Amino acid sequence: MLRRVLPGLALGFCLVAGPGGVGADPLLRTNPQHLAPPPEGDSATDHPPVVRWPSPPQVVVRAKTGWRQGGTLDKAATAACRAGRFGERTSMLYRAVFDDDVLGVAFGYGLNLYDPDHKADAKTIYLFRFGGLTSCQVLTMPNPDPRVSGAAR
Repeated sequence: MLRRVLPGLALGFCLVAGPGGVGADPLLRTNPQHLAPPPEGDSATDHPPVVRWPSPPQVVVRAKTGWRQGGTLDKAATAACRAGRFGERTSMLYRAVFDDDVLGVAFGYGLNLYDPDHKADAKTIYLFRFGGLTSCQVLTMPNPDPRVSGAAR
């Protein structure tokens, strides 16, 4: 019985696929106007490549302590993070590595920070534990960079 059915299935598949079907060259099936030619000029500077990460993830803070000693818990920022109104733009693009956990980092002056209510302090570094979740916790620490703290005027 199975030998009688299989040749019929193979013939039916060949009739459905046809000459431009599964085995045909994909370039012959594609409309030539579908893929436009590359734009004129230097394509490396005019159109940068599309990549998942604009730059590789960077470790900003490295400490040999626990994450609880990494900063001060900010209750207002934590509540805003849990409500989705404060957080990282790209999760874990900048990282703080502690002995027991890795936290996401955003800077108060706007680097990697989503803050539509403008509540961030420019002289602060924000550390996000469980960033983007409703159990998010935000720790703050002062930014020692003299360009941000105002000492380099």
